[in-house]
Amino acid sequence: MTALAPGRPLFSDYHEIRVREGKRSGLTMAIAVHRTVDGRSLGGLRFEPYRTADDAILDVKRLARAMTFKAAVAGLRLGGGKGVIAAEPDSPPDAYHRRLALRDFAELVDSFGGQYITAQDAGTSEEDIGYMARFTDHVSGRPRAQGGSGDPSPYTAHGVEVAVRGSLRGQLEGRHVLVIGLGHVGSKLAVRLDAAGAELTVSDVDQHKRELADQLGARWLEPHQAMVAEADVLAPCALGGMLDHDSVANLHVSVVAGAANNQLASDSVADALRKRGVVWAPDFVVNAGGLIAVSDELHGFDSERVERSIERIGETLGEIYARAAAAGTNTLIAAQELAAERLGGLHDNDR
Repeated sequence: MTALAPGRPLFSDYHEIRVREGKRSGLTMAIAVHRTVDGRSLGGLRFEPYRTADDAILDVKRLARAMTFKAAVAGLRLGGGKGVIAAEPDSPPDAYHRRLALRDFAELVDSFGGQYITAQDAGTSEEDIGYMARFTDHVSGRPRAQGGSGDPSPYTAHGVEVAVRGSLRGQLEGRHVLVIGLGHVGSKLAVRLDAAGAELTVSDVDQHKRELADQLGARWLEPHQAMVAEADVLAPCALGGMLDHDSVANLHVSVVAGAANNQLASDSVADALRKRGVVWAPDFVVNAGGLIAVSDELHGFDSERVERSIERIGETLGEIYARAAAAGTNTLIAAQELAAERLGGLHDNDR
């Protein structure tokens, strides 16, 4: 087993980061390429409000690094990259100015000459990807009508369901799952879990999402209540950083497995989870379904092939749990070690 030393160059440095102010939109946008494999990296575009440009740059760097882990653990021949467009806080662009920003970003993507391929993420849609495809070839996740893989969220939700089932080591029927965040992925996950017979509690900051809870016959809690509720599984599907030392101390679940990126406020939280006896399914393993789908588009999209690949997320988690148990370490370290081994095995890796 390869140990990850602090600051190991494989994960601590970056291939390239570019930051620009859109010449049409005036918005700050950035692309971080953490690693390339065969000269390519892939990661979605996040179009979200940021307080400062520095906040946006920090976020794109963290997300690009996570994409390297995600692609490597999923066995994909891709490096990790990410893009952000920093919308003005409390002032979302109208449709016209949004398209100006997307065109600016497409030109930034094109400037990488194929080293970065963009796709859908928070705040963007498959229609946005289809629009950017008019200005750069380096996109994935186009609408199905354009021959693409379409919305990646159903595939991400499938992967989370696989992870929840695998972490419980059994059937979902009758098991109690807390889903926090009913966005594109969380809502689809809730529907899948309900169909599998799970007992559901759901939560979101948006009160309009209670309609889905009513449709599913699920219990509704406010997010702060859901974080301390008793259940078998907590599935965080909102934004990252939800798990810190304080929140972990108040958990009443045996498993945490959700779609949110960067769930841990710091790496040390993985040890806190282990000490409390909570099994944490590393987010970059759990939420890889969408990446698996959009990456498959690069080879000619085949939905059955994608679904088979997503089912293997359960096997990967099983290996991670076994490694962590054998080494007496946490699942974050075990997953990072697996990622390092798989990335190192890509002989044409031009990291």
